[in-house]
Amino acid sequence: MESLVTYDALADVYDLMYPAASPDIADTVDFIAKLAPASGRVLEIGVGNGRIAIPLSGRGLTVHGIDGSEQMLRKLAERDTENKVVATKGDFTTSTTGETYDVVFVALNTFFAPTSAEKQVECMCRMREQLAPGGRVVVEAFDPLPFHRSEGEKTSTRYLSPQAIMIDSTHVMRDRQLMLVIHTVLDGGTPRPTQELIRYAWPSEIDLMARLAGLKLVDRFAGWKGEAFGPDSPRHVSVYEATEDSENVNA
Repeated sequence: MESLVTYDALADVYDLMYPAASPDIADTVDFIAKLAPASGRVLEIGVGNGRIAIPLSGRGLTVHGIDGSEQMLRKLAERDTENKVVATKGDFTTSTTGETYDVVFVALNTFFAPTSAEKQVECMCRMREQLAPGGRVVVEAFDPLPFHRSEGEKTSTRYLSPQAIMIDSTHVMRDRQLMLVIHTVLDGGTPRPTQELIRYAWPSEIDLMARLAGLKLVDRFAGWKGEAFGPDSPRHVSVYEATEDSENVNA
């Protein structure tokens, strides 16, 4: 089953859902910038509208991004007035930029967008292929446990602006680790529902996928500030490096 998400449909409200001025953005940029060497090269998987990539490019880094949404990439181009971010349109489970980077990262649960374990392994393999010697792969993802325990449909409301809200209806299919979310924007006009299907994965499962791709876990944090990860952490930021065997194979 392929993802039902149409990120093109969310492009106009994405900044309202995830504001660029959020402190989390600054923490993400700091974390990635510290991992990369001075004047290093960084690739963001699922770059979207550039909410992370653009401020990251202001740190003296060469920043590339890959994304499958044409509308999101158009938003990125509009915001990136100095043309600092090099963007590639493509499926990040099958496509690469053809170049290598000191840091390859995927943020905000985008790793869960491929809706099968096989596709997620492919994504990890593509990240490994684009990793320079001594580089790091970084994955941010939520803890699936609260959702995996959920039964039936859950509905929540998200504030977007004084004129708009988003209603999220969530249904979890535990046998396949799938979560269907229907986002509906209410702003006084015609309601605009968008379906999103993701496949969540446990941290240990992501570690195994990394191993299959020739990567191994180096560090795991509870957030971009480097907080200690524990059993009650709602998300994790995991850092991987190439295994010795994969380094030898790719040498």
